[in-house]
Amino acid sequence: MTNATRRGRALGSGSIAVAVLLSACATTENGKVMEADMNLTRAQAQAKVIEYLTETIAVLPPGAYLTRYSELSKKVTLSPGGVVPCNDSNLSKDTSVDYGVMYFLESSDAASIPSFGDTIRSLWTERGWKFRTYDSAGDTTSTETILPDGYRMVFDEHPRGAGLSGSSPCFSRPEASDHPNAPVQIDQP
Repeated sequence: MTNATRRGRALGSGSIAVAVLLSACATTENGKVMEADMNLTRAQAQAKVIEYLTETIAVLPPGAYLTRYSELSKKVTLSPGGVVPCNDSNLSKDTSVDYGVMYFLESSDAASIPSFGDTIRSLWTERGWKFRTYDSAGDTTSTETILPDGYRMVFDEHPRGAGLSGSSPCFSRPEASDHPNAPVQIDQP
């Protein structure tokens, strides 16, 4: 089973607004393999992912926000994030992990959501972050960027909405009691 499959199952198979995150720890934006950051903690990784997601939605029209609750189906709620092993062939307790979280991208003006992709890609271009856009599951188009520090974001667009997700570089597996607690909603700063 791949990291993408594991994360998709961990975050809920009912998630229609976001595509499955890819593992963030394999490569940098230049395609180089990154070593795990043994000084990075789960809490630090989560905080940086949330910071990058917040900075991204800050450029969107007023009223945009991220939520783990689906506006299409109140029964669908995404998890507060999770960690998965960076190396599928090493599932021991000593393997490094990455942290990832997925959100539905919503707006008080739902009609403006289709224009968000261009705005997000423009921001990433201005920051010098390379990205690739590809067709993923079904009718979803995904745009993925890997930042110079190894963090990754994916913006997903489909006819019924959009999603934004983020993941961290690899770090040491946290204690079993260290549970992710990403906010239920992220508002524009």
